[in-house]
Amino acid sequence: MAEEPSDEEAPSDEAAGEADDEADPLLAAFRELETRWDDPAAHKKVLALGDTLDRLAEVGKRYREIEAEDPARAEGAKKQIDALLGLALTRVAQTEKTTIKPTKSRMEWVAFGVSASLIAAA
Repeated sequence: MAEEPSDEEAPSDEAAGEADDEADPLLAAFRELETRWDDPAAHKKVLALGDTLDRLAEVGKRYREIEAEDPARAEGAKKQIDALLGLALTRVAQTEKTTIKPTKSRMEWVAFGVSASLIAAA
């Protein structure tokens, strides 16, 4: 017979939430944001974490959910979505600037060498 865990052995919902927070800093930041919605620093923390962890899409999704589900916070969520889009566009611009130019292939170098030798022989 299987024994059911006692209350002491079963993890509480709060303890499970804290374990999730430790495993996922973005989730922890969003939980903190819920209690500090009017604090711009909390929003900046969420955006910075999303950018650092390369999870801006997830941050945008959560803000869109808040915008749709909570009319009292919709305007603030919309402002954060706009800030997030600006951050994402900045990131794309930086990526475009750092793209590596393609190098010449071996065949191009051989063709160049043959052409140069033909010109030199003429």
